[in-house]
Amino acid sequence: MSLAERFPKYFVALMLGAFLLFLAGIGSVGLWDRDEPRYAQASRQMVLTGDWVVPRYPSGEWRLEKPPAIYWCQAISMELFGQTAFALRLPSVLGATAAMTILGLTVRRLAGPKRALWTVFIFCTSGLAIAASKMAITDAVLLSMVITGQACLAFCYWAAARHRRAQPWVALIFWTSAGFAGLVKGPQGLLMHVMTLLILLVLDVAPEFKSAARWRSAMQWWRQLHPWWGVPILAIVVSPWMILIHHRAPGFLSELILKAKMHSTQSMDGHGEPPGYHTLLIFGTFFPWSLLLPTTITLAYRNHTLPHIRFAIAATAGPWLLMEMVYTKLPFYVLPAFGGLSFLTADALIRCIRGRFDDLRRPIFMVTVGVWAVVVLGLAAAPWLSLKATHQLPLAAMAGFSAFGILYAAIVFFRFYQGKIARAAMAMGGGMALLIAILYIGIFPHLQFLRMSENIVAALGEFHATGKDAPLAMIGYKEPSLAFYQGTGAREQDDNYLQITPPDRWPKWIVIEKQQWDDLPPELKGLLQIRASVNGVMYAVNGRPATALVVEKMGTEGLDQPITGVGNGQ
Repeated sequence: MSLAERFPKYFVALMLGAFLLFLAGIGSVGLWDRDEPRYAQASRQMVLTGDWVVPRYPSGEWRLEKPPAIYWCQAISMELFGQTAFALRLPSVLGATAAMTILGLTVRRLAGPKRALWTVFIFCTSGLAIAASKMAITDAVLLSMVITGQACLAFCYWAAARHRRAQPWVALIFWTSAGFAGLVKGPQGLLMHVMTLLILLVLDVAPEFKSAARWRSAMQWWRQLHPWWGVPILAIVVSPWMILIHHRAPGFLSELILKAKMHSTQSMDGHGEPPGYHTLLIFGTFFPWSLLLPTTITLAYRNHTLPHIRFAIAATAGPWLLMEMVYTKLPFYVLPAFGGLSFLTADALIRCIRGRFDDLRRPIFMVTVGVWAVVVLGLAAAPWLSLKATHQLPLAAMAGFSAFGILYAAIVFFRFYQGKIARAAMAMGGGMALLIAILYIGIFPHLQFLRMSENIVAALGEFHATGKDAPLAMIGYKEPSLAFYQGTGAREQDDNYLQITPPDRWPKWIVIEKQQWDDLPPELKGLLQIRASVNGVMYAVNGRPATALVVEKMGTEGLDQPITGVGNGQ
C-alpha cells in the first residue's frame, strides 16, 4: 500500500495526537500573565450581561485591545463548559487544530502526502504553536483564519503556475476568512496576505526588475482572487458588528483604531521592541526544529525557482516582516509565518533524508546538534530551579522530566550521528511533545507559587468573600487573574488607596502586597486584620517573588476622613 493510500489513516492519527497535546493540562494550569485574565474577564462579561456587541471589563470599561470574535468564542465555550480555564482555552486548542488540518490538506494537495505529514508534525511540535494552543488569547484562533487565507492563495498561485484557473469558491473562502480574521484581530490578517503577495511578486519578477511586462505578467494571477466581489464579501462579514457597535457604544471604533495605531508605533504594556526581535527569538519559538533552520534557509534558496517553495518563502517572510515592523511585539505575533516555515523545513528534511543534499550529515552540523543537546539538558534541569521557591514540589514528575530530557537529547544526537535523519527528526518532534505533556500534566498544576491568585481566592472563599457581592480592593497586587477567579467584585486600586480614601469607603476585603502593607502607618493597620498570607510570583511585575496578604476591614465608625502624609515614603 502506497503512502498516498495510507495518508488518511496517518493524518488522522497525527491530528488526534496534536489535539491531545494541545488539550493536555489546559484546565489544570492557572491563567498566565496579564493577557489571559483580561480576555477572560471580558468574555465572562458577555456571558453575565448578555451584551455580545461591546467587549467590557466588570467595571464597565471598554476592552479595546481586540474586536469581538475572540470574546465570542470564549464566551460560547464558557456557556457550554462553565467559567473555567479549560473553557477559556478550548477555542485556542480548536483554532490550532483547525489550522493544522487546513495546512496538512493543502500541502497534501499541492506537494504530496509525505511533505504534508512532515509539515504538520513539525508545526504542531514547535514551541510557539504549542504555547499558543494552550493560552486564552487571540493568536491560535487568528492562525486558523490566516492559514485558511494562505491556503486559498496557494491554490490560486499553483493553478496559475499550471496555466489553469482556480475555482471561484477558493476566492470566496479567502475573502470570508479575511473578514473573520478582521473580527478576531483587525486588519492584521489581511495585511499579512498583502505582504505575502508583495514578496511573492518580487520573487516572481526577479531578476527582471526593469521589465514592466514581467511585472504585469507576475500579477496576472491576482485576478483569481476576484476582488471586485471579494471585498464586498469581506465588508458583509465585518459590517454588522461595526454598525451595532457604533450605535451601542459611539466612539468605540475610533478608540479601537487608535489603540491599533499605538501598537504599531509605540510600546504598549512594556512590549516595545526594535526590528529583529522575532528573528532573535527564533531558536526558542521554533524549538526543537530551529536546529534545522540553517539547512532550511539554504535549501529554500537553492530551490526557490520551484513554485511551491517560492510561495512558502513568501508565506513565511510576509507575516514575519509585517510583525517586525510593528513596534509592540510579542512572540506569538509571528505564529502565522510558521505554516510556511514548517513546510520549508519539511521539504529540506525530506531532501536530506533522500540523500539529495548532505547538509545534515556534515561535521559542522554535528557540532550544532551537540550545542542543541546541551540546551535540551539545560531545559531538563530547569524545573529544579523551583526548589528556591517552595518545598511543595512534584518531585517524581520533575525527576521523570529531567530523566526523559536527558534521554531525549541523547537519542536525537546519536540518531543524527548515525546518519538516520528520519528517525532523529521523529525523535525530535515526539520528544518535544512528551516533554510538554509532562510539564502540563505532572509539573505545572502542582507548582503552587504559579497559582498565587487561585490560592488567594481559596483563602477568601473560607470567609465567603468571593463573587460580585463581595467587593475587593487589590493594592500592590496587580494580577488581573485575581479579578477573574474572585468573581466580578475585585478592583485594582492605586498603591496609596488606603491613605487617600476614607476608611468607611474601604471594601470589607483587601488583598495587599506585603511591601505596601509594611509602608502603612500603625493607625491604618489598626483598622485591618490579616486573615491569610500567600506566597508566589507576580507575572505582572516580571515574575518577581511576592507575598500577598488577605486582610479584613474591622470597625471604622467615626473615621470618614482620609489619612494623608504617611506611607509610600511620605
